[in-house]
Amino acid sequence: MTGNGAMPAWARRDVFPDVTPRGIASSIATSIRDDVIAPGEALPTVRDLAAELRVSPSTISAAWGLLKRRGLIAGTGKSGVRVTSASGQVRRLELMSTVPGTRDLRLLHPDVSLLPALDQALIGAAQQPNLNEYYDSPILPELETAIAPTWPVRSHHFAVANGGADAIWAVLHAHSVPGDRVVVEMPTQPQLISLMVDLGLSIVPVPYGPDGLDERALRDALQTLPAAVFLQPRSQAPTGRSMTRENRDRIVSHMSGRHQPLVIEYDDLGPLSRREYWSTAELRPAHTVVIRSYEKSYGPDLRLAVIGGPDEVIQRAHAEIRLTRQWTSRILQSALLWMLRDDATEQQVHRARAEYGARLDAFTEALRARGVDVDSDDGFCAWVPVHDEGRTIEALALQGVVALRGESSWSAPNPPHVRIATSRLPVEDADAIADALVRTGEVTR
Repeated sequence: MTGNGAMPAWARRDVFPDVTPRGIASSIATSIRDDVIAPGEALPTVRDLAAELRVSPSTISAAWGLLKRRGLIAGTGKSGVRVTSASGQVRRLELMSTVPGTRDLRLLHPDVSLLPALDQALIGAAQQPNLNEYYDSPILPELETAIAPTWPVRSHHFAVANGGADAIWAVLHAHSVPGDRVVVEMPTQPQLISLMVDLGLSIVPVPYGPDGLDERALRDALQTLPAAVFLQPRSQAPTGRSMTRENRDRIVSHMSGRHQPLVIEYDDLGPLSRREYWSTAELRPAHTVVIRSYEKSYGPDLRLAVIGGPDEVIQRAHAEIRLTRQWTSRILQSALLWMLRDDATEQQVHRARAEYGARLDAFTEALRARGVDVDSDDGFCAWVPVHDEGRTIEALALQGVVALRGESSWSAPNPPHVRIATSRLPVEDADAIADALVRTGEVTR
């Protein structure tokens, strides 16, 4: 809506019983959730709505800030503010997996049959000395020794968190305050958007292209002075793309000014990835944190991720963990250590990497054979362009297949896609699922 447009009915002065920032935000949120204001609809300008409600522009700006924190709106005064969705950006997956006969291909879960055995690792871990004593170390020294040689840089210090999401939360909570901007690759994992919105952060999206972050968009995003830049350098979910060395070098060159944002790299698959890891930490170790999850490779119930970064950042993140969770189980840390040293476990991880790769390749090749344009080449899912997400999801469900809408992976409306998990999709079933997608009549060829 432009400054010269007619004011919509929901924005009239008599609709708002309370014209404080919180009252305005509450009324607009109610209108969004009652479908009075539709997703994607442009809101009036700050000045127009302020004039209509007879309040100052700063009051409207404050209301916009509250709505953005809940993920209900997105945008700026220059480009226009629009509604995202009725639920905001904190989204939950629909419970279609409970429907008998459905093939649930939404969640990026590891195949249980491809995970290493935990029994011997847990037995050994339970026998460590001083097991039930309280302690304050950010990581078991032996685990640090085992992990350090695999890290992008040797200068980093380490802490352990209760999984990847917990590690990201701890770093962001320690490094930002509500209202800070965070540059985020798009599309990305839905739960990461939810986590950042819940922390009250303002997401500045930057497209993730075939070789990494879009450089022009990143350069513009850095002009907003973000507190952090978040990216997955390899096996990016949901696209399956990885950053090249050349892209890494070029995006680092844009971060050489006075403002030095913290780069937070998330390595979700770790040793399951088939691609090389080009980390910005190699070029700017004092301003980069690397988070590596061991959940998909060694077992989700280990709930383990390692944070590596400059000492001051690790100290702050560890303080957040100590304040809320006390520490990460030494039994689980020791179990991971045992598996990292075990030859049979290493061989199992290698077999799993090959099998996950074969499953993704079989599915993407089946799609290409049917004329469907898809470039996912690593990871646990395929990112498939479609004409309409809703119609695609409904047509797949009628065939007994459940997939994830692509909109959950964006912070604002973007080209329609569906995400198809391949981590539990046997090679021999790839053709059947590709046929089901084609039969929807919605895939982009």
